[in-house]
Amino acid sequence: MEKINVTIDDIKITVEKGTTVLEAARSAGIYIPALCSH
Repeated sequence: MEKINVTIDDIKITVEKGTTVLEAARSAGIYIPALCSH
């Protein structure tokens, strides 16, 4: 799968293309408050 580079709060992360910003942040230990109920 193709990888992309993302920078959140000056933290560089490499994730698979199609990963959401929330998923990328959580994978790097960055907390983003989210309310989502399915």
